[in-house]
Amino acid sequence: MMKLKKTKNIIIGLCLLAFAGCSSSSKKDYYERMESSSNLRGDRVDLYGRYSKDNIPIARPIPYLKYVNDMETPRIPFKTYKESEFLLFYKNTRAKGHGDNSNYWRWKVSLNKKEIGNILNKNLVTLSSRRPKEVLTYSNNSWIAKKVPLNPVGDVIDIRVLERGKSGLVTKLLINGTRGKYIVAKEGNIRNLLNLSKNSVGTTVNIYGTKGGSNSYNEKPISRNPSMLPSAFIAFEKLGNGGFNIYGGGFGHGSGIPQWSAMDLTKNKGYSYRQVLQRYYTDTKLKNIRSVDGINDKIRVGIMTSGFSSVDHSKISLISLSSMKVNSKDGSVNILPRTAVDFIVKDGYTQVVVQGKVRLKTKNYISITSKDMISVTNIRRNVKKYKYPTYRGSFEIRLAKAGTKLNLINEINIEDYLLQVVPSEMPQSFGLEALKVQAIAARTYAAKDILRNRYVKQGFHILDSTQSQVYNNLDENELSTQGVKTTKGLILVHEDKPIDAKYYSTSSGFNSNAHNVW
Repeated sequence: MMKLKKTKNIIIGLCLLAFAGCSSSSKKDYYERMESSSNLRGDRVDLYGRYSKDNIPIARPIPYLKYVNDMETPRIPFKTYKESEFLLFYKNTRAKGHGDNSNYWRWKVSLNKKEIGNILNKNLVTLSSRRPKEVLTYSNNSWIAKKVPLNPVGDVIDIRVLERGKSGLVTKLLINGTRGKYIVAKEGNIRNLLNLSKNSVGTTVNIYGTKGGSNSYNEKPISRNPSMLPSAFIAFEKLGNGGFNIYGGGFGHGSGIPQWSAMDLTKNKGYSYRQVLQRYYTDTKLKNIRSVDGINDKIRVGIMTSGFSSVDHSKISLISLSSMKVNSKDGSVNILPRTAVDFIVKDGYTQVVVQGKVRLKTKNYISITSKDMISVTNIRRNVKKYKYPTYRGSFEIRLAKAGTKLNLINEINIEDYLLQVVPSEMPQSFGLEALKVQAIAARTYAAKDILRNRYVKQGFHILDSTQSQVYNNLDENELSTQGVKTTKGLILVHEDKPIDAKYYSTSSGFNSNAHNVW
């Protein structure tokens, strides 16, 4: 033990020396020694020792969201947790595992020197302003949280992974440039830092992917200029021209149920929906949602604008095949069938406008009910059955906090809500058993958000976007409906409380412990 402690102290000293300034040959020796001395701390791999006292807190472990090995060949790809092993692993298009029939199983993006410089210099400034405690600057021999200047990196010298979770998920990244050195911590920040949108890169950038067991990547790109890197299961390959190849696996945050794995296991490998749930949500059991205190049969959903960009609407427009009743403390209006009604803000009041005439104005909440479904015509989704997204339940309209915009809330029975969540989150081609998995996960996620009350000040429980779970973005279908109805009321609990039922698209071959992600 004493010998190990002494070695660790030497590593710290080497690290500080390297960042204070060394010749190129001594830097190379430093990195080689760090890789050979990599150590596993709990379930995190610190590839370069205690390179900094960064004071970035590690989240508390969640007992039911744990590391899972989904690899089939090779079953155990890592022997020493060297970066060279991770690079080979993510470059290996022939690797096989549960869910490898997704084209995001393995993917690659190539960036030249100018492109990677544009990305890091632009995105680091934005990220630092949003998450200042998780972007550290090397200054006066210390890593500190401080305001990042414009063009903070300059020319990119190197990008290095400093820490990974046991699953291979990158949890800390070092950016070394001619104008500064930075550490970025946490999965979501790393993916946002490597935002490949055209606004960040300045050019068109393609991501190429492939299913497992392939000899090469598909010729057709799977994504073009995404606003977030597909995952943080990545490795970097520096190119001679100053650019980088980024090799990766999977799509999404990497904790909970990978949906493609759920499909593969139930469709191709004989798993039941219960077995899939137990595989990815360990130490949980099924329970009826009605037995949970604090939850009734309704959920309130914040409806976002087109593109899911905001909950604040400049204008709300509704229409129904049946008559609608508009109610507030200041009066009510009856709207005839197939007649549009608009809601706008003027002089601090919500105005109800029908056929160009103001029928009501109020500062109070407004409720809208109908015997039929109600369409929201001021937003666009990917539904095809109706021209506009159409909803069950009732609506409530409130003045937004600033008093110049409106919030739209859909109050709906939880089971009816799921009829439009499950098909938006999982395609019917995944099969009934996988859709049962999705229905229970989505119902549990909703139950947890009802109890969490994170949007209570805005008057709803959950958003209709990926910030919560996607609602009414794609058409309903019979198989998804069957998945909801055959699992009616079932949720997952741990110690009799609804779990945080995380799920995501595609595994990289390993599922991450949740505390390595958030």
